[in-house]
Amino acid sequence: MSKKPIYVRFDVPKELMERTYECIKLAAESGKVKRGVNESTKAVERGLAKFLVIAQDVDPQEIVAHLPLLADEKKVPYTYVDSKARLGQCAGIEVAASSVVIIDPGKAKPLMDEIIAKVNEIRKGTTAEVPKPEAKPEEKPKEEEKPKETKPEEKPKKKKSEEVQKK
Repeated sequence: MSKKPIYVRFDVPKELMERTYECIKLAAESGKVKRGVNESTKAVERGLAKFLVIAQDVDPQEIVAHLPLLADEKKVPYTYVDSKARLGQCAGIEVAASSVVIIDPGKAKPLMDEIIAKVNEIRKGTTAEVPKPEAKPEEKPKEEEKPKETKPEEKPKKKKSEEVQKK
């Protein structure tokens, strides 16, 4: 791939991609995975995701461009692989999958932990390149106290039947 997609924040070595494919295949057989961008997004938002895998050959790129940002926000580890067709195949479907999320790793837990550790090492080297915006403390505008308006008390209205009875 000559040009890196806009959503790819770090380079993943081929060996790590191969290990990631193995992890997805094992998790699909013995654990629980969600396939596709919509299901991956929901799983990350709901806090169910343990590990997110995003394909790099997605076109248009905007389909998965939100996933790295969302994963960072929800503190879900993620990595990239080079082929969506192979990602779908490893996830147990016959069609391509732009992203896959592991909900329950099953027997793939040790392999998944190893991949996450390696990805974190890679990201530590690249985080210096990506400047983070400084958080400014929010100032809350002071609410002015409004004097309470007092309404003159109204007499309760009598029903017509009560008026007829008095006469």
